[in-house]
Amino acid sequence: MIDHRRRLLSRAALGTEGRITLERAPDRAWPGDHSRLCALENDGDLLFLGEQPGSRPGGVAAAWCLTPQGRAALLDASPARA
Repeated sequence: MIDHRRRLLSRAALGTEGRITLERAPDRAWPGDHSRLCALENDGDLLFLGEQPGSRPGGVAAAWCLTPQGRAALLDASPARA
């Protein structure tokens, strides 16, 4: 599994209810992980929940939720346990 894929799926798995949220920058640009999260959504590993108000006035955040397929992909990529 690609490192950013594992990193983002792990972050979602550790989040409340399997959610991961990304806030848009003040200049209205999305951070690089936004496109990676969209790719994980297209692969079926995440479900897009929509946009919501961000932590800053006028800010916007996008939220995704880990799907059962994404959780299985993360478990399959984990090192085998003895």
